[in-house]
Amino acid sequence: MYYIHTISSISNQDSFRNENVYASLRDFDKENDVVAPDYKEFIPRNSLRRLSPILRMGLTCAMECKNVMDKDFDSIVVGTALGCLKDTEKFLNTFITSTSDFLSPTAFIQSTHNTIGGQISLGLNNHAYNMTHTQNNLSFEVSLIDAILCINDGKKNVLVGAAEEKIDFLELVQPSLISNDYPLASGASFFAISGEKEKSKVGIQAVKTNFNSTNIDDEIQQFLAEENCPQVDLLLSSGTVLKNTSSKKEVVNYLKNTGLHYSSSAFAMHIAHDFLANNDANYALIVNDLCKSNLGLILLKKG
Repeated sequence: MYYIHTISSISNQDSFRNENVYASLRDFDKENDVVAPDYKEFIPRNSLRRLSPILRMGLTCAMECKNVMDKDFDSIVVGTALGCLKDTEKFLNTFITSTSDFLSPTAFIQSTHNTIGGQISLGLNNHAYNMTHTQNNLSFEVSLIDAILCINDGKKNVLVGAAEEKIDFLELVQPSLISNDYPLASGASFFAISGEKEKSKVGIQAVKTNFNSTNIDDEIQQFLAEENCPQVDLLLSSGTVLKNTSSKKEVVNYLKNTGLHYSSSAFAMHIAHDFLANNDANYALIVNDLCKSNLGLILLKKG
């Protein structure tokens, strides 16, 4: 077991510093952006104005985890499928419209995917292992696997999370790239995990990814059998109707709460954790098949 000690999420839900996100879930409101905290509490004003929304969300969630945990992280692992889109858009617009022979590299530097992890490292004054994973809808799951490997390798406290941001251009290309059944969203979720139980109520029992998935129901059954999971009390899915997942008590389509972004399964793990921590339940399963042939499974267990 890999125990979850602290969670911080910024989303369309009222999730930041909320002790039970599951109990306060509501349908995604596409008219509103994320419910953001006062970033000035975490980020100096002179830095805040230079950071894009995804950097503000990621850094704030990481700093909140650090403040609550009150321990230094010896690994930082970040997942993001599309990275810093606003800075990418800004750089490309400047590149296209500029008449100068020289362009400022700032927007380009800030547009790379690992900028989030780098900004967290700077904000926390942390020089430990720092890795960013970019694998479409499985970026968070792959990050979790990396975090677990870090713990297996002797790391004591690991920060792992994911962040995505939307831009208007995505709505133009959404139908050809990904499902357009749900409105696009932004969000960030970060977790402080370790191999020590301490006061933790919920842990990660197993994570599995498959980039060549053909039969989701069979693969879920095999996964649960391998993990000796007799009953799933909460099943969180990315919209797919699962036929044969036995003994599930509650089923939630988490995209109806998170909106659609490639790392929404990170917030689904926040939901699952709070469900287990505050209810008479033992297992929660997150099924992420947002992209064709890509399947991510996360099994959480109480105790």
